[in-house]
Amino acid sequence: MRACILDEWGGSLTVDTVPDPEPGPGEVRVDVRACGVTRTIENAIQGGLEDDPALTPRVPGHEFAGIVEEVGDDVSGLVPGDRVLAYFYLTCGECQACRRGATNQCANVEGWYGATRDGAYAERAVIPASNVLPLPDGASFVDGAVAADGLATPLHICRRAEIDDAETVLVIGAAGRVGIHLSQLAALRGARVLAADIADDRLAHVDSATGPAVQPIDVRGDDVATRLREATPNGDGPTVVVDTVGETDTLAAAWDALAMGGQLISLTTHHERSFAPPLKEFVAKEASIRGSRYATKDEVVSAARLLADGRIHAVVTERVGLEDVPAVHDRIRSGESHGMVVLEP
Repeated sequence: MRACILDEWGGSLTVDTVPDPEPGPGEVRVDVRACGVTRTIENAIQGGLEDDPALTPRVPGHEFAGIVEEVGDDVSGLVPGDRVLAYFYLTCGECQACRRGATNQCANVEGWYGATRDGAYAERAVIPASNVLPLPDGASFVDGAVAADGLATPLHICRRAEIDDAETVLVIGAAGRVGIHLSQLAALRGARVLAADIADDRLAHVDSATGPAVQPIDVRGDDVATRLREATPNGDGPTVVVDTVGETDTLAAAWDALAMGGQLISLTTHHERSFAPPLKEFVAKEASIRGSRYATKDEVVSAARLLADGRIHAVVTERVGLEDVPAVHDRIRSGESHGMVVLEP
């Protein structure tokens, strides 16, 4: 089969012919029909999740959907022909968090699909049966690729922050795949949404892909905190800020603009960056900074249902083949991409 290969962490992808993977006990082989080509995967390629040289060469890719081709021994509940999508974390299934369904908080995560083991930048992929989830009727394979992370993560954020019609939500990095789907979902839940980004084409993308409840807002230049407050009712500031970028200057402005009792939700995992307001500011406006960690298995399936029902629409800017994937990652590295690219091998 054809696949994208990463020879070393931080290196470039190449496309080559490799042997078809064979499912072992507890595994299934999936005919890959759609896989997101995303910044999260670029982070994995750069060694942001695993950097052990022994784990390369590697086939990246985790945000995928397809059809079960072959089932290994000791697998029940899955048969060839099943339409499925994938779960990112390789969880233990035994800890307290896993038993209560909070799989994103697994205490014994064994790694990440597409980083610790080969993923779905390929025509076929082998995946643990425990990471295979049902793709709901009415959801396309592209919907499944979007749901696997690009919408599942926003769904987890909205539930964690209890976003409803009382909130004004500021999304930092709104033109990205998480930002654009979060903006839609927060608006669907009744919130007023400020969709922030820093380039004309990105802001135009947000404007064209969202509804009237979403207001694009340019966070370039000076006095960003003032402009953010002025964009909210009564100038009180956003009640929820969701940061998908991790730029500390923008974070500082968003924190300064945050309303009394507000929440700042961080998604990014930049190892070298930190953000720490003075302690008195937490008390002065009873604000909080919280992290949000991927999504549960149930939330991944629920995200796919939102797309299948048409309550959220999948925003895909480009569909590509395997030969195009290395160039897409070059654009991601140089900051020239926005929206979501989907591989259809």
